[in-house]
Amino acid sequence: MSEQKRFADPGTHLADLATHFLVHCPKCDGRALINPHGESWRLNCSKCFHVEEPGHWYGSMQAYVSVKCRECRNPLPRSAPVDGRWKKLKLKCDQCGDECEYEAHLSRHPKKEGLMCDLIFGLYLWLQKPIGDDLFWSYNYEQLTLLEQYVSAKLRERSIDNKGSKNSLMFSRLPTFITKAGNREEILKLIRELQLKVK
Repeated sequence: MSEQKRFADPGTHLADLATHFLVHCPKCDGRALINPHGESWRLNCSKCFHVEEPGHWYGSMQAYVSVKCRECRNPLPRSAPVDGRWKKLKLKCDQCGDECEYEAHLSRHPKKEGLMCDLIFGLYLWLQKPIGDDLFWSYNYEQLTLLEQYVSAKLRERSIDNKGSKNSLMFSRLPTFITKAGNREEILKLIRELQLKVK
């Protein structure tokens, strides 16, 4: 891999790279690809040939309720982790003791057990690896290539055509362990490992 001297940030937003995802198959743990399919998405596993349409969320989910007691109108806020099988939380009022199940708002999280997941099924990303206390991850090989170009560059600058707000762009929001020059060789070694990862 040749080291490049300059990297001009093209103004990439993270959402621009969420066009497809490489993940661990929910059936065999092999490499699966999540691609747009018509107006939706589809998962295809290259190992066991499992195919799945969106519907089941495998990732972490939190249920939130913020209501008033149906009897005494006392505020009843609560949140709890859920697995998506129900959309209600049972609450007991501290003031009057009334118990009731209330409809909850479900919030999906991009991380599960400290690892990053895709945005469609909530499956663990294929391209990720802990590095010390941090986690390096990528949605797909295209994002990984951009990260490789950024990390290997001695000079990093914004492109003249880059019109995006600085705080909304992927490269301006990278964690310090990736941007730190002293970590360059370790990060590039990790990227090479992920580029060759097979199972």
